[in-house]
Amino acid sequence: MRMETQMTSANDGEAIRLNHFLAQIGIASRRGCDDIIAAGRVRVDGRIVRELGTRVVPSEQTVSLDGHPVGRPPRRIVLLLHKPKGVVSTASDPEGRPTVIDLCRPLARRHRLFPVGRLDVNTTGALLVTNDGWLCYRLTHPRFGIARVYHVRVRGDVSESQLKRLERMADEGSRAPSVGRARPVRPSVDVVARMEKESILKITLLEGRNRQVRQMCEGVGLRLVALKRVSFGPITVRKLPLGAVRPLERRELDRLDALTGGKTS
Repeated sequence: MRMETQMTSANDGEAIRLNHFLAQIGIASRRGCDDIIAAGRVRVDGRIVRELGTRVVPSEQTVSLDGHPVGRPPRRIVLLLHKPKGVVSTASDPEGRPTVIDLCRPLARRHRLFPVGRLDVNTTGALLVTNDGWLCYRLTHPRFGIARVYHVRVRGDVSESQLKRLERMADEGSRAPSVGRARPVRPSVDVVARMEKESILKITLLEGRNRQVRQMCEGVGLRLVALKRVSFGPITVRKLPLGAVRPLERRELDRLDALTGGKTS
């Protein structure tokens, strides 16, 4: 039986598996990170770690790969991308499909960039891209409760019963933020527009689970036509053309700082 090793500090609420953290910041897949850890290439606070179940607190501990610290780059880059349909949210794709990193050239040629979380290939909208693994960790960890707002176009009308079921599904498993000074945002589902053949919903979630919105719609019998994430926390793709990329402004970085309860730059 595999033993799980703790190397956490007093702030255990932010503990995360080492392989998950390394995969999250784009080092390799989780399986690939397991191989890297087992080979003795990773150190936590200067100590070589080979145990695959090791948990760390990235905001308080130093993780290094082959002697080089990972997670906090010398020059931080944070970009907002308006992801188009058909583009995958990974640094590379074995099937040769275009990736979000392809859209971030030429910066991606000089810096190791990776997406903050993911949007599935058929979903459009707001996606942050960075080289800061510590920021990526805090923005995607459920403990921080960063709101994701989606506009969902579905076939036909949406009944009150379906709305209530969607609201329950949105609320299940969500955790209220326990850090930062921002007022917590609750998961919610609202009807934005009712048209002759389609309806548009606004769904706010506090986690970014894989295909969560699509599964919610399928679970209540709604046929999803289009899905767009219009904002990630305080960052919105409003006025940013589809496929375009821009760096975050100072005020936007400050708002991310407030949401995550720590300095992001």
